[in-house]
Amino acid sequence: MWRPLPWQQDLWIELTAQILQNRLSHALLLSGPQGVGKRWFARALVAFLLCEQRSGYACGRCRSCQQLAVGAHPNASVVGPDGLLGLAMTATGQHEQGLVHWQPDADKKRRDISIDAARKLISRFALASHYGGARMALVDPADALNSNSVNALLKTIEEPPPATHLILIGERPQSLPATLRSRCQRIRFAVPSASAALAWLKAQGTRDEEQALQAAHGAPLRALELGQGDALAQQREWAELWNAVGRRRKDPVSAAATIERDAVAAHLQWVWSWLHAQFRTAALAPTADAKAFKAWTQVLDEVVEANRLIGGNAQPQMLLESLFVQWLRLAPALLGSR
Repeated sequence: MWRPLPWQQDLWIELTAQILQNRLSHALLLSGPQGVGKRWFARALVAFLLCEQRSGYACGRCRSCQQLAVGAHPNASVVGPDGLLGLAMTATGQHEQGLVHWQPDADKKRRDISIDAARKLISRFALASHYGGARMALVDPADALNSNSVNALLKTIEEPPPATHLILIGERPQSLPATLRSRCQRIRFAVPSASAALAWLKAQGTRDEEQALQAAHGAPLRALELGQGDALAQQREWAELWNAVGRRRKDPVSAAATIERDAVAAHLQWVWSWLHAQFRTAALAPTADAKAFKAWTQVLDEVVEANRLIGGNAQPQMLLESLFVQWLRLAPALLGSR
């Protein structure tokens, strides 16, 4: 992660030039689909800004880079639902040797970024910088900011302390208040070309890279994750399960029981992607009709609602059973439209 991904070179040249000219915005908002490299780019940018011997990219060897590698650099942090932690050059941004500036109580695990986490970040920005360098913080995922934590950060973004930079990262920037979005430099990350993505995946030794990239809807890092494990095989099993229910070869209750409780959230995310791909195919077919379109809209709305509910206190088994029942009811019109 010391260097950007191959398809990010143009953006890298633009932003590192801003750093060298002391023109980098105090607040950046990195948005785009999951798996296109937003977090990878953000870590490389932080490393470049803090590196003591940079030349095009962070060196990866100096004092700052060595500290950043394990999340021990005092000027780099990441704030999220888990609290305010030292930023590390890892896929998650965290490291077991990393600094812990603040964490919520163990019995109060959160899904959002609390106002306490935002305030702890602001208080750290008020301290003197170590080594006389810039101070950086990632807000990840920015979508998890609540109204209180947004308001707490707004004043810092409007009147930032010298040499401080916030990098907000998220897949749903539209969920953030316009007052926050308007004060950030927006950087959008798109899905790279298939040729660039496949070339990179092959260099990583990914298995079935074309199938993985297709399953990831063109997002290379997600495709890498799929190609390195058993996810592709699992997704094929899930597709067979949904087809079996839709063609009345399996009942909804037993179908829901085959999904392990810990996999329900991932399954629901996959279901939306899988059904959306089926919908696009059906919509482009010469035989597409209004009845099928209405049925697709209904089932996709049900999946969106299920994804929302699973983030709360919904019972996973009952949620899946209800979704499979709806699919059983609507599938004849949908499967017949393909």
